Amino acid sequence: MDATRRRRQTALVRAALLDAAVEEARVHGVGNVTVLSVAARAGVSKGALFHHFANRQDLLEAAYAECLARFGDALDVLVATDPVPHGRFSRAYVRATFEAMHAEDANWARFSLSALVEPAFAALWRHWLDERLAQVPAERNAPRLRVARLAADGYWLQALGGGLVESDLAGIDALRECVVSFTYDDAQPAIG
Repeated sequence: MDATRRRRQTALVRAALLDAAVEEARVHGVGNVTVLSVAARAGVSKGALFHHFANRQDLLEAAYAECLARFGDALDVLVATDPVPHGRFSRAYVRATFEAMHAEDANWARFSLSALVEPAFAALWRHWLDERLAQVPAERNAPRLRVARLAADGYWLQALGGGLVESDLAGIDALRECVVSFTYDDAQPAIG
């Protein structure tokens, strides 16, 4: 097997393990994910799992980091296409959150929030968000922009729990755009 094919195979196995970890967490809860169940779901041996990840925590943290990377990629696309500079990150954050929860495969989005009950993942999330907000300091404490991001987080939590979330696309779009409207014309002073 040539080196390129080996690297591709290694990347496929790693991706399968991450997908399996997310699916196991979705089905059984993060606390009940085991290396054996992930390896079985991915169709690989326990040894193959340990070739890629040192332990269960390393596997779960890698899955969480992948969630953040996917969410960040979606944000970057939305930011790049937004012609209005002020509030651009927060608008992208709101839109990406709504889109993630209603994507064809929302398992990664659901895992990313459910994983926040783990202190290590909560720390990764805070660090990720702090880094992103450091790139747009005017958005960090602008009240209307914070409200929009917090509303998106609340929507994410509601969608995760199957609570009071709109089920029809028109209702979801209307709710999203209502939240997005907070990201425009933020003339109030920053708080904090």
